[in-house]
Amino acid sequence: MPLVLRLAYMSCAGRGRAFTITRYNKNNKESGMRKLGIGMLLLMLVLLTGWWLTRPPSTDLIFYGGPVLTVNQQDQVAEALAVKEGVIVAVGDVASVMAHRTADTQVIDLQGRALLPGFVGAHEHPTLTAVFAGAHDLSGFTHQSNAQVWSALRQAIAATPPGEWVYAGGLDAILVPDLQVPMREALDTLAPDNPVVLISQTLHSAWANSMAFREAGVTADTPDPGTGSYYERDADGGFTGFIAETRAMAPFVEGLRAPLGLAGRYGDTLDGYLSQGFTSVASLGYNLPPWLARLVALRDFQPRIRQFFYLVDSELQYLPDTPDHDDPYFRVLGVKLWHDGSPYTGSMLTSMPYLDSELGKTLGIEPGSHGAGMIAQQELVERLCHYSREGWQVAIHSQGDESNRQVSRAILEALPAGAGQRQVRLEHSVLLPPDLLPALAERGVSPSFHINHILYYGDRLADSIIGRHVAQQVLPVRRAFELQMHPSLHADSPMFPTEGFSLMQTAITRQTSSGQVLNAAQAITVQQALRAMTINAAWQLGIDQQAGSLEVGKWADLQIVDQSPYAVPAKRLSALKVEEVYLAGALQYRRE
Repeated sequence: MPLVLRLAYMSCAGRGRAFTITRYNKNNKESGMRKLGIGMLLLMLVLLTGWWLTRPPSTDLIFYGGPVLTVNQQDQVAEALAVKEGVIVAVGDVASVMAHRTADTQVIDLQGRALLPGFVGAHEHPTLTAVFAGAHDLSGFTHQSNAQVWSALRQAIAATPPGEWVYAGGLDAILVPDLQVPMREALDTLAPDNPVVLISQTLHSAWANSMAFREAGVTADTPDPGTGSYYERDADGGFTGFIAETRAMAPFVEGLRAPLGLAGRYGDTLDGYLSQGFTSVASLGYNLPPWLARLVALRDFQPRIRQFFYLVDSELQYLPDTPDHDDPYFRVLGVKLWHDGSPYTGSMLTSMPYLDSELGKTLGIEPGSHGAGMIAQQELVERLCHYSREGWQVAIHSQGDESNRQVSRAILEALPAGAGQRQVRLEHSVLLPPDLLPALAERGVSPSFHINHILYYGDRLADSIIGRHVAQQVLPVRRAFELQMHPSLHADSPMFPTEGFSLMQTAITRQTSSGQVLNAAQAITVQQALRAMTINAAWQLGIDQQAGSLEVGKWADLQIVDQSPYAVPAKRLSALKVEEVYLAGALQYRRE
C-alpha cells in the first residue's frame, strides 16, 4: 500500500494549514526496480561499477580555424578554445590558446565551421518521445492528407496479429487539414479484432475503439479523472471514443511503457537530442525511473548527455529527501504542476472564448468555452510554499492568459518579494500577459516559451481557435528579455521536433508556416535567441556556472555547426547542420 506522508507546516503566507503530499514507499513491491527483477539490478550495479573503475580521462583538445561563439555576457566571438580533462581552460586568440598545447593535445581545425555551446533543452519529454516511438506514425510531419493517414493506419492494423494492441501517434487535424477523425464505431469497423488507440500530436487527446476501452478497464461506470481529463460520452452515456488529457489517457498506453523495450527507445531518443546539438536535456514529467534513465544514458560506461528531471505527482516516490546539486550528469530539480491544458483541446484557460469553427469541432473544442483550471488556487499556493521551502523548483504548465493570471496571483501570495531566484518556472507561456512580468521578475520567476506554436500551428490558432486579435498577443519573449528573466525556448518534444535552430528562427522571425507574422513586437535578435537555447536555459536548470557558454572553468559541452548562426539570414537558421557534439570534451555525435 502507498505510504502517505502528511507534512504539516506553517504556510509561508501565515495560514498555518496542513498540506498533504502522497508519496510511495520506495520498497514497495510494485516499484519499477522490483518489476525488472534482481537480474536487472545486478546488471545495473555491474555497469555502474565498470563506469567508475574504467572511465578513461578526457582527451585534451584545441579548436581553431573558425568562429567560437562564446555566448558570454558580451556575446564575444573568439578565435580558439582549449579543453583539458573535460573543462574549458582557455578561450581567445589562436596564439594564446595554442600556448596550452602539449604533445597529447588533439588539435581540431574547424575549417570555417562555428564552435558553439551545446544546446540546453529546457523543457522536453524524452520518456514520452521514447514511448511514442513505439507507436505507428500518423503525424502531419510525414503524412500530408487524410488518405495517407488512414492508409498508414490500415496497414498497421493489417500487420498486427488479432488481440494485440495497435498504437498510432501524431494524429493532427492542424497539419492535415482534411483529416477525418474516426470515432469509436468507425475504429471498431477498421479493427474489430484489435484494441486501437490513436494519440494526437499535441499529446493532450486520443481516440480509442471499444476493444481498447474494455482492455483498459474503462467502463460506463468509470468516473472521469477530473482536472480537465475525461472520456467523452454521447447523449445516451456511451463512449464516443474521444479521450481528453493525459490522466484519462493513462490506462490506454500501458503497453507502450514496457520497461525493457522503452529503455532501448529512450537511448535512441537521447542520441536524437545529441544529433541536434543538445548536451543537456530537462525532462518535465512522465519520466523513466531516475535510476533507469541514468543507466540507459551510459555509453562505453560514460553518460552521453546531461539529464535533469522534474517529477509529476505519480512520480513523487523518486523525489529525494533534499535537493542534490553535486552530480554533473543527472539531477532531480523539482516538480511539475499543470494549471491548464492545451489550446488544441480547448483546455487552455483563457479570458476570451474559443472560436466556433470546423477545426474546433474536429478537435472537440466547445465554441464559446474558456477552458478550466486544473488545480485549485489554494492548493497551488500551498504547494508553492511547501516545495520552495524545501528547496525544490516548481515548473508550472500555464498557457492561457487567465491561467497565467491565476498562477501569478498564487506566486505573489506564496513567495515574498526578493525571494530566491529560480524557485518557479512558467512553462509554455503562450498567452502570458506582459503586464504580469515585472512582478514575476522581482520574484525570480523565469518563463520557457513553446515558440514553435507560431511556426506549426500559428495560422490555425489565428483563424480557427483563438482569433487573429488574440493570436497577435502570443509568446512575449522580447519583454522577458528586457526584464532579464532568463527566458528559454523549447520544443516540448515529442509534440514538435527538437531542432534548436528552428526554435531560434521562429523567435526571431515570428513567422508561421504560411509566412504570417504573429506579434512582431516580441521578436528577438539572433544573439538573444542563442542565449535562450544555451545560457538562459542553463540558468533555469541552475547550471549556468558550469554550462551554457564557452568560458574558462566551464564544462566542455560543445557543438560544431557548418556555419555561424550570426552570419546567416534569420530565415536560413533552421538549415544549419550540427556536425559534431562533445560532452565534457568527449565526442558523442558526428554527422555522417
